[in-house]
Order: sequence, then C-alpha cells, then structure tokens
Amino acid sequence: MKKRVLTPYAEEQLGYYVYALRNPIDKRVFYVGKGVGSRVLAHANGVIGNTDAPETMKVQTIQAIHDAGLEVESFIIQHGLANDDHAFHTESAVYGVLKLLDEQPGHDLFSLTNLIQPPTFEDFGLMSVDDVLAIYGEPADRLLIPHNSVFIKPTELWRKGMSREELWEATHGWWPLSKHRLKSIRYVFAIPNFVIRAAWEVRPEDWREQGPGDRGWENVLQKRALGGEKVPRRGFTSCIDVTESRFHGLINKSVAHCFGEGQAKRPNVTYLDNYRVKDLTKTGQEIFWNLDLL
Repeated sequence: MKKRVLTPYAEEQLGYYVYALRNPIDKRVFYVGKGVGSRVLAHANGVIGNTDAPETMKVQTIQAIHDAGLEVESFIIQHGLANDDHAFHTESAVYGVLKLLDEQPGHDLFSLTNLIQPPTFEDFGLMSVDDVLAIYGEPADRLLIPHNSVFIKPTELWRKGMSREELWEATHGWWPLSKHRLKSIRYVFAIPNFVIRAAWEVRPEDWREQGPGDRGWENVLQKRALGGEKVPRRGFTSCIDVTESRFHGLINKSVAHCFGEGQAKRPNVTYLDNYRVKDLTKTGQEIFWNLDLL
C-alpha cells in the first residue's frame, strides 16, 4: 500500500480543516478529526509498514481496509477555518451531531473509533435545551424559596449531565454544618454553578456527623492529626427528592444574583435560616428568599 500525500498548494488552500474517514468496505464513517497540512492522510499512512502501531479500533479498521486492497476514504468536511480553536469547535459540532444520531457504536452509516472526544465538546458541545438552561439559568423566583433551607454547592464533584442519584451523592455530605442551625433546616438545595439542580426534604433525624466509611473520612483524619478540621462535618441521609413535587418552578433557575461579587469561591454552604436573616438585616442587605414560606 502506497502512502498518499497532499501537494504543498493543496495544504496551503486547506488551512485549518475538519475531516472524516470512511471505511470503503461497509461505507461507515469511523473517525472525525481536525487538522492542518496532511493530517487527514496521517492515520492511514501511519499504519502502512508500521508493525508497532497500537491495536486501537481505528488502527484495526484501517488495517482491515488495507488488507482488502482498498484505501481509506478521506473527506474534508470544512476547510479554511480561522485557527486551531475554530477547527476544534467545528470538529466538536460534527462529533456532536453523530452522537445525537446514535450514541451506540454500530450505526449503519457511522461507527466512531475516536478514543478521545474533541477538547471543546465537554463545555461547548452537544447538550439538551434543559442543560443549556441549567448552565445559563434564569433567575430563581425568590417567592418560591423557603427560609428553612440551606444551599449546598458541590463544586468539586459536580459535572454536567449528572443523574439525580449522582447529584445526591455529591450533595448529601460532607460539610462544616452547625448542629444547632440544622435544627431549623428542612430543605437542602443543590446549587452547582449557583443554579438550582435538585432539592431534598430532610427530617431532623436524617442529619448525622461524618464517620468511618464515609467519602473523604481519611482526609479528615489526616487534617485532624495536623491540628486542623476541628469543626465536625455533617450530612444528611434522606433521599426524599422534592425537586419536582415541591419546587418544580425553581429547577434549573439561577441564584447567582442572590450572592455578592467574589462569593463564588466562598464556603459552599449558605443558610437561609433566622440567623442568616439577622446577618443580612444588620448589614442592610436584601433577603433573597421567602420568610413566610415553610
């Protein structure tokens, strides 16, 4: 099998581009990528005469094509792109469309062998309108937020697309919560990125201290040994999800407007209890929840 090349003039005219590779045997697109120069031909050329090529699905597909005496069908989907970032975003768009058509491998028209998704796909790629609202949420109606609540922002464990069960696991513990203040707390709101994603009703007996076997317990022991972590961390065991039944009007709504500038890096727990009311009243700040709503 002879290696193929692009002429210097062809490379010049293409600039940055997005390409696809198709298997001539079954007519399935098996790879989407972005490149410049002769990148579109590099995958097939890299297999020719290379006995050390890693046995990935992409390499196996190319090898099967060569063994059949055929060449990989290569296509430039879009060229003349402004720069590397532009190419990444275009690649992500093509990749997202194929994922939307079929998440599973083995589609009649394509079966992607990409080991890594485009780098911009996670933050800017395929998402539902519900996800868009969650990321760029509208302001929450303060009249729907009860004062006997606590906001918890599980920033470190949060990722886009989490299930409700995964979000509960990330939110239910473990936080430096005051045992005294928790007596008046009935609802917990998960607010990653200051957007309300879920809410749970918590009974008084459902609060407990972190202990052996709980996530992060070893880190707590290490900090205590060094003289830190003096405030016990607490969490809740209740799985009473009231997101839809009690607070449907708040789901995917933003509470960022309730916080002052620079508070994104502050502790991830915000009480809406009577002590919080007094704190804001003393400083002349606006109370951003409903004191009459239980």
